[in-house]
Amino acid sequence: MLGRLYKPKGRALETAQQVLQINNPMAVNVAWGCTNRCQDCYIRYIKTGHIRYPKTEPFKLVEQQFKSGLKPDGVFISFETDPLLQQHNLLNTFKLVSFLKQNNIPVAVLSKMGVIPVSGVRHGVTLKSHEEKFRKKFEPNALSIEERIRPLRVVHNDGEYTWVSDEPHPCPAIYKQDDYVFWEYINFVDFIIFGMWNYNSLAKTEEAREYYADTIIKFKDFCKDYGIRYWIKNDTLKFITKE
Repeated sequence: MLGRLYKPKGRALETAQQVLQINNPMAVNVAWGCTNRCQDCYIRYIKTGHIRYPKTEPFKLVEQQFKSGLKPDGVFISFETDPLLQQHNLLNTFKLVSFLKQNNIPVAVLSKMGVIPVSGVRHGVTLKSHEEKFRKKFEPNALSIEERIRPLRVVHNDGEYTWVSDEPHPCPAIYKQDDYVFWEYINFVDFIIFGMWNYNSLAKTEEAREYYADTIIKFKDFCKDYGIRYWIKNDTLKFITKE
């Protein structure tokens, strides 16, 4: 599966569907593992920093799948690594994205290391705070907040589609910040996806439930005020709704 098109499941499928705005997206992981060392990573084993690569360049593997008759409605890159890490040889990711675009396939890219220089892509970055203090604690090897926002703003001003993954969003027990000030930093994007913090008991309390319920109301109002399309992850909505 590594380096090849596959059908994502669960939360990954939900994200790909909402970002690409299609029902049956596919995904490609250009590698397995990551060196960003994010402490909140939803794939726990990635935090080890170990990286494994496909034996063949991803675009060649995907090209083989195309020759076999597969043609996806859209492709998300990627869920099990940051596709713009220098260690990946960025040319491999560039070749893959360029190949998909040449075949008129909608593509979304998510990274904490900037944006890819290919037009017509849904350029996404992960941001959960506007404060470097947060980044240094939870995303020590990722680009600074400003280094992520700046190129995203540049491509947006050039007419490209831009989006932010505000997931997992910290509750105050994990990290206290002014959410509205943070969202103002990204008020230019086309789409924001919001999800609660996972894998931490501090985000599972009644206090956290009340925080997320209140914050989601504010988040929706913010997005409506700026004309930003948004999506609240299903598991977050379930959490704030007492059964």
